[in-house]
Amino acid sequence: MEGNRKHMELALSIAFRQMGWTSPNPPVGAVIVRNESVIATGGTGPCGSDHAEVAALACAGGDCRGADMYVSLEPCSHFGKTPPCTAAIIAAGISRVFIPALDPNPLVSGRGVAELEKAGVRVVLMEKAADYAVDLIRPFKKYILRHRPFVLSKSAVTLDGRIAARSGDSKWISSEHSRYLAHRLRAKVDAVIIGKNTFVRDNPSLNVRFGEFDPSVARYFSDSPPSMSGRDNFLLKSLLSAEIGEVSRPLRIVIGLPEDVDMTGNIMKDDNYLFFERKDAADRLMRKNGPLKKKTGSLNLHLVEAASREDEIRAVLEELSRRGVMFALLEGGGRLAGSFLDAGEIDEFFYIITPKIAGDGVPSLAGAGVDLIRDALVLRDVSVIPVRDDIIYNGYREPYHFEMM
Repeated sequence: MEGNRKHMELALSIAFRQMGWTSPNPPVGAVIVRNESVIATGGTGPCGSDHAEVAALACAGGDCRGADMYVSLEPCSHFGKTPPCTAAIIAAGISRVFIPALDPNPLVSGRGVAELEKAGVRVVLMEKAADYAVDLIRPFKKYILRHRPFVLSKSAVTLDGRIAARSGDSKWISSEHSRYLAHRLRAKVDAVIIGKNTFVRDNPSLNVRFGEFDPSVARYFSDSPPSMSGRDNFLLKSLLSAEIGEVSRPLRIVIGLPEDVDMTGNIMKDDNYLFFERKDAADRLMRKNGPLKKKTGSLNLHLVEAASREDEIRAVLEELSRRGVMFALLEGGGRLAGSFLDAGEIDEFFYIITPKIAGDGVPSLAGAGVDLIRDALVLRDVSVIPVRDDIIYNGYREPYHFEMM
């Protein structure tokens, strides 16, 4: 039995809605069905609160004996901050559980299925929904297997590949509609990362500001979402038109310590920010810059030990992982993005390509580069979306493979 696609897509939609709130747990949705009618739904909450399956069972508020459950990821079978979901499913009397993919966590992968089947619960893998599911859990897979956040590099670029003019001016390269999507993307990540030059030049807020956009922009997507070619990416499809829900506040990160830090900068309106700098570089700055040294006691500053720029990037990501950051959005600028690329730490590329020609200016990626085209990074699982006159081009460093039961 394949299962009802609509019920699984509802579970996946709930998982998307929860993105930005669950880290370091994966965003998961669950739907309980009896006689093909939905009787309860649930989504994984912030870390330490109920997982989707338990939330759905609580919503059902009674005996679920003989009912089916659709879950966007294999139920967990181990004790973490909460008891195993498999035990709750078994105790509730659920007869069948439909999943699209196994959990990439080695503590769970396949064990959740085994626990359920051992207790007489039938588990059905809905392979046709697997691609949709994995689009939502790529960040969790990298986090749980490599102990670093998944990094999405977002750039608005001219047709000739520039993110700013020669002067550094970049407002605005992309259309209002594309910028609206970028804010929806911010609402789904745990952290937004920029370099010190972007901090000094642009004084960005790095928050989610839907209120800045004319209501007609949102209606453009909700009334008739743009078509997508290439991979039918569920995350991107949901970004176009799905309900966002309550907006999270991503951690705001600046890599590099400027010589002068404006303590009234927009990212410092509250305490939800971090500056990163190499310890040796910070020591040199403090020795020659007394005013900056006095400010550092009031800064959220984290120093890292690193012998190279690539080591610095990895050290930053390891620290963010320790802080529970699972999904990070890299927003600028070109040299910082180039450093992440050289370190092998960009996992997804989200480019907004606009019909403008700069002729010269700031490149989107100022990395080491390659000598031969055959050595260039080839993106996988590519999706293309037209947004008014802009084109959104999205691809991944690696294709995602899910395990079969």
